[in-house]
Amino acid sequence: MIIAAGITLIFNLLTILILLFGLFYQFENPKNKAVYGYVMAGGMIPYLILLSLYILLELAYKNSYSSAILILCILSPFVIGKLVTYETLKKYTFIQIICFSVSVAFLVLKYFI
Repeated sequence: MIIAAGITLIFNLLTILILLFGLFYQFENPKNKAVYGYVMAGGMIPYLILLSLYILLELAYKNSYSSAILILCILSPFVIGKLVTYETLKKYTFIQIICFSVSVAFLVLKYFI
């Protein structure tokens, strides 16, 4: 379980860094924005898969329902994706960073402290 939590934590931190970069960088060139989108998807998709796997393993082997709150962290990109417009992109990116930070805090508190 600690290996799954560690790998998930690494991808989680990577995704937070990618989101922070997009939050503060002003994209002038559309090609750069497209590359950023690919990088963001490349970081977010493995994170979502690994966190889902972690939750399933936690429920299957330990019968611990405390990790079920992480389902909200998995659903948040999809909910935010339905709500976001170009004008509210920075606000929802910040909310997304907070959701991912919650899952970082949960994994660190559960396994590494």
